[in-house]
Parts: sequence; structure tokens; C-alpha cells
Amino acid sequence: MKRRKLTKIERWEIYDKCHGYCAYCGSPLEYKDMQVDHVIPLYNGGKDEIDNILPACRSCNHYKSTLSLDGFRRMIDKIPSTLYRDNATYRVGLRFGKIMENRWKTVFYFETLEEGQCIESTTEK
Repeated sequence: MKRRKLTKIERWEIYDKCHGYCAYCGSPLEYKDMQVDHVIPLYNGGKDEIDNILPACRSCNHYKSTLSLDGFRRMIDKIPSTLYRDNATYRVGLRFGKIMENRWKTVFYFETLEEGQCIESTTEK
């Protein structure tokens, strides 16, 4: 599906949805660096409409790619086990207490905002 070109007003509306932060990791986001992410990817049948778009940093937008929110969350949640499996330096860092793991479920920044502070239609149906 071809993406439509967003107007400057629409881009500002998207940027303001999360008050200048990446909707996923919560990192401060300069307007000029913002990428727009389709919550439900166009690839998976999502609509190319403002209510399906969130502001994202380059890294989150890249890693989310065509994943659903749940797929992206699962990928992030598996990072510690993937690093442990694939990276000897990571395992050594754990043994020496240089790295601290946490295994709590990933919560995206936009999910921490009170209802109405970010977009309301972010759940997949």
C-alpha cells in the first residue's frame, strides 16, 4: 500500500500526541527527528490515517517495522534471553554483576499516559 504524504499540520499533530517523546521507548524526540509509525502496520492491513499513527524514534520505528504492538512487545521482552544465547560478553557481564537484567513485561510510553493524553485507538482489533 502506498503511503500518503502527511501535511505539516498532520505531522505536528502526530508529534504532539506524545508530547515530544517516542511513543514506544519514551525518549525525548526532536520534531525534525520524528518518524511516523503505523500502530497497525499498512503491511498488515492498517489504515493510513492519523488515528493509526504515532511518533517514533528512528530505532523504535526500525525495530517495530511491520510487527504488531504485541509482536514488538514480545521481541523486546525476549532481548535478555537472545543476548544471553548469542553474546558471550553479555554472559560475562551478568556473571560479574556489570549487567542487571529485568524480566518485567514491556510497557510502551504511550501506554503510561493518562487516557486522552495520547491517541485512544492504539489497540489492535
